[in-house]
Formats: sequence, structure tokens, C-alpha cells
Amino acid sequence: MPNTLKKVPQLQILRNVLKFLTNPIPIVDQYFKDFEADSFRLNVGAMTKSVITKDPELIQYILQKHNRNYKKSILQTEHLAAFIGQGLLTSNGSYWLQQRRLIQPGFHKKSLDAFVRIMSKEILTFNDYLTNKIESGNGELLMLKEMSRLALIMVAKTLFSGSITEEQITSIGNKVDYLQAEVVVKIRQPMFAWWRKMSGRDVKNKKIAQELYDLLNEIIDERKQSGEFKNDILDMLHGARYEGTDEGMTQKQILDECLVLFAAGYETTANALSWTFYLLDQNRDKLALVKKEISENEIDPDNPMASLMKLDYIRQVISESMRMFPPAWIIDRVAIEKDTFNGVNLYNDEIINLYVYGVHHDPAHWDNPEIFEPSRFEKDKMKSIKPYTYFPFGGGPRLCIGNQFAMMEMQLVLYTLLKNFDFKLKEGHVVEMLPGITLRSKNGIKMLASVQ
Repeated sequence: MPNTLKKVPQLQILRNVLKFLTNPIPIVDQYFKDFEADSFRLNVGAMTKSVITKDPELIQYILQKHNRNYKKSILQTEHLAAFIGQGLLTSNGSYWLQQRRLIQPGFHKKSLDAFVRIMSKEILTFNDYLTNKIESGNGELLMLKEMSRLALIMVAKTLFSGSITEEQITSIGNKVDYLQAEVVVKIRQPMFAWWRKMSGRDVKNKKIAQELYDLLNEIIDERKQSGEFKNDILDMLHGARYEGTDEGMTQKQILDECLVLFAAGYETTANALSWTFYLLDQNRDKLALVKKEISENEIDPDNPMASLMKLDYIRQVISESMRMFPPAWIIDRVAIEKDTFNGVNLYNDEIINLYVYGVHHDPAHWDNPEIFEPSRFEKDKMKSIKPYTYFPFGGGPRLCIGNQFAMMEMQLVLYTLLKNFDFKLKEGHVVEMLPGITLRSKNGIKMLASVQ
């Protein structure tokens, strides 16, 4: 890492602003090539200092080794939190640490086993839905739409079990999608904040956010009044107690954590699954290996977690898919106090953008990085992967609390659906990336599905 970081000229930023708003990845990649460096400065406006880096050592320094000096930016702690509250994803400092310590034990093996059972049931129901859809002549699917439907149902049912209706699930999903899209607009178009306020768009957003809060409050109230125990995430949140006291979370805190789990727990999974189905279709030799593993293993309904442990090639496939298309394609942190790394000054209040997509595709760390090769993640080979050259779930103390949950969820989906269906990209359909809060597919990935 050079002692002085190169900086993108403001005129260049203005020239590229429209392209940057549409898809910043090609622009950022080009800057890295032009500068021949792993980090550079890109200041958005006169007051906002910003670094973009794909240097694994700097990333590890910020996320792990010196994480106390770096916090999440207002993009999450204010803009996103304005819609989904102050939960684990959107909080900083002592409050975040308190909540992390409170909630982390709820994702231990016994709880995960209960969650996997719920997910397994919902995937089988989705399997029947997809069979009926295909047999009635509707086999042309937008994979992102279908995976979003499935992932939303799974997170809703593991959160609220039987306490939530299909109508409520759809309503929550629509509102979360809308609000996340609005957050992206707010982040990428700060210059139009005045127009959003004048046009009433901000008022509309607040109204939809309040409707979302009211809907979840209703579900939580109904569970509390019923006195039922469903062994789901809501019960786990209700039962959690702070260290040294017998106090639990307030209803507002429980509501915020539920909202965060919805926002972070279904869109990322849906995107990762969509990209995985696409990659397997484009690499049919790898798909054959997946189907071989499926044919050799059965999911034991009485012990699904143990069954998932045997699906090691599917685990490799998911890991490689998230290397190529990481759902969280960029992560930001803000320096609390001035810092120095390898002789480079990092200023207080400077945004450090950790470019996950760039690290995952860097030929300095990966042989033929544009090639889909799941064997990179064989257990023996994983030991040689350099720290923070692969971090789809983040890293350090703020490693995604639901990473194991998400991996098991995706393994179950791939196992069940590829056991029963074949998916092939529709001829002529163009697949493009659309980076928002997560890395989506622009046109949804249109595939033709058939029953096997």
C-alpha cells in the first residue's frame, strides 16, 4: 500500500456520475486499474472524504484488528435505520455490543436445529407450489422473484412460525423492498434530497415505514397475548435476558431486531440463490456433481442438520457463488479518530469503503477469478485462503450473526429444488449485475424450469 493514496479528480467524478448511479462496479474497477493500486480516494462532494480499498490487510485491520476505531456510517445507522429501526445491523458502539451479546446465544446449535426444521417444511411446500406452476404451463421463472418469495417465507416462518399469514408475509416483503430501494436512492442521490422533501416522497416513505412497524407490532402483540411457545426466533428474542439482570428487551427493541432480520435475512439469501442457479446452469459439469451428491444423500427429517453436514459439494458451490457475486458487495466503515495504516493517514470521519466484490475478483488472490470453480472451497484448500480475501458475511466482531443460518437455508433450497427440477437460462436473456444495498440481477435471471 503506497504512503500516499491517489485521488479521483472531482471533474472525473462529475463526468461519471450517471454511470455511477446506475452501476458503480465497472467505474470502481476501472479506477483500480488506472491507479494500479489496492486503495484510492474518491471524495463525493466537498465535505465527504472517502477511501475505496480492496487491500485485504487494510480490510482486516478495520474489521478485526483495530475495529474499535471504526463504526458503521450514517448510511446504515441513520438512512437505513430510519426505516428499519436500531437493530444489530444499524447500531454502533456499546448498544450494538449489548444487543450482540444478548442475541448471539439464540443462534446456537439447538436453536438452529429448530429453525432448520421450520425451513425444511416451507421448502417442501414451495416445491409443491413450483411443481403445480410448471405443470400448469408456467415454467418460465424470474429466479430472483421466486427465490425472494421462498426466502421471505422462510425468514417469516422462522421468525414468527404459525403466527403470520401469507397476506402479512407479502405485505412485509413489498414494504421492505420498497424502503430498501428508497435507501439506495437516498445514498446515491443526496443532491436531490430537497426534491424528495418538496415532492412528498419523504412523507410517503415514513408512512410506509410506519405501516410496516404497525404490522409487525400486531403480530408480536398477538403472540404475547396467546401465551403460546413456538420455538421460533420471536420466542428466542422474548426469552433473551441481559447479562447481570433478569431484564429482557422492550417491545420496540424486539420489533427493531425483527425488522433487521427481515431486511438482512431474506434479500441477501434470495440474491445468492438466484446467482447460484444461474452459475450452475452455465457450468453444467458442476451441476452434475451437485446432482450426484444429491442422489447419494437423503435429508433426515428427524435430524436435518446432520444431513446438511454431508452436503459438502453444495457448500462449496454456495461459497464460490458468493465469491463471484457477494450479496454484500461493499461494506463501509467510518474512522472515529485519525488513524495510520502502513504510513497512510486515515482521517477522522473519513468513510472507508471495503470493496468485497473487488477483493473476491482480484487475480492477486484468486487464480482465474472469473471462472466458477467450487473446488476452491474444499476443506483442505480453505486453509490456504488468505484472511479477508473472502468475506461475504463481513468479518471481525460484526461477522453476520446469521451466517450459519443462511448457509443451511441455501443448502436446503439447492438440495430440494435441484433434486426435483432442472433450471435452464432462457435463450437470449441477458444477465447483468445491479448493485444496490445488495448485489442483485438487473433482469431477475429468467430461467425455464422443468420437473425431473
